[in-house]
Amino acid sequence: MYNNHRYSYEVRSRVPRVQTVRRMSPLAVVFLVIFILGACIGSGFLGAKLVSNSSDKKAASPQTTIIYRDAQDRGENLSSNGEAKTSTEVAAMAKQSVVEIFTETATYASRDTALVSSGAGSGVIIATDGYILTAYHVIEDAEQIKVRLSDGSTFNAEWIRGDKLSDLAVVKINAQTLNSATIGDSTKLQAGEEIVAIGNPLGSLGGTVTCGNVSALNRAVTIGGKEMSGMVQLSCSLNPGDSGGGIFNVYGALVGIVNARGVGEYGVNIGFASPISDAIKIATDLIRNGYVTGRVDTAVFDVREISNSQTTPAGLYFMGVNNEDVHTTLVRNDYIVSVAGVEVATKSEWEDVLNSKSVGDTVEIVYRRQGVEGTVRLVLINRTDCD
Repeated sequence: MYNNHRYSYEVRSRVPRVQTVRRMSPLAVVFLVIFILGACIGSGFLGAKLVSNSSDKKAASPQTTIIYRDAQDRGENLSSNGEAKTSTEVAAMAKQSVVEIFTETATYASRDTALVSSGAGSGVIIATDGYILTAYHVIEDAEQIKVRLSDGSTFNAEWIRGDKLSDLAVVKINAQTLNSATIGDSTKLQAGEEIVAIGNPLGSLGGTVTCGNVSALNRAVTIGGKEMSGMVQLSCSLNPGDSGGGIFNVYGALVGIVNARGVGEYGVNIGFASPISDAIKIATDLIRNGYVTGRVDTAVFDVREISNSQTTPAGLYFMGVNNEDVHTTLVRNDYIVSVAGVEVATKSEWEDVLNSKSVGDTVEIVYRRQGVEGTVRLVLINRTDCD
């Protein structure tokens, strides 16, 4: 995401070059006319021969490849003959599904004073009626969201829902018959495969195309303080503002959403993207339900880590219930010994165990109260808060 910086760019003018034209002698003109007439006659015979041969064979291309040329071509059929395309063809097919996103966020220094910061990122149209998939951190806390399409038209966007855990979010614009991306199958990605990234680097260069490769799959990385797994590692140049942009394969299909570029320990020309097969499921859940289905609510209990002291041994303690629909016999300050047969001493260990289970599973919690151990059971429920 690109925030609170302005960049100036030197743009070189297209200066017309003047070429000197030399006059030809009359004799040279006569020879030139004779030469042109001879060439036309010869090409006519050759053309007739070629047409005759092709009509005899009656072999036509099984399908004509149609590439989007401009905004007026919305609704045309893309080629589906399964043939790999050049990066130029992929960019032509996919560029109209990638949008620029601009945000404004107000931070109140006092009751009467607000500091407004601007940001920019990218997004990908995933439905013709205006749903756009982007990275959560692009629009996090934004009070105003604008989307600019590849044809330059700008729309106010409605915040649908975001999932902070996966760094994915969905916004919607009031538009119809948009060019939505063709959704690919990221489970078929292979290391070394060529990809094309399209985004809005530096928040001012929308529609930028970058070519690269899939470097690795199923990477577990820490991005913005969050641990994320199953990421696609990319070897291409990404910049602030590319977050939320699309990664397309050689068939023009969307296979990933950009989450981060390589900085610090991850170096240069390294990026990470959410695989689209996972991202589109999350997006669909956010649109239909407002939350991601099948995800265990690890915060149903308020558990807290307490450091060792003279009166309290270090460990994990139950402090209360965060969901009014959940009932338990645990009381405040019960010491948590284990969950699902695994000893836990920290909140992260508690979450790791619950995340390894499924919604609807019943886990056994062993606790200690005044030196006496007891057992309670907890039925795991779906987490419904995402933002």
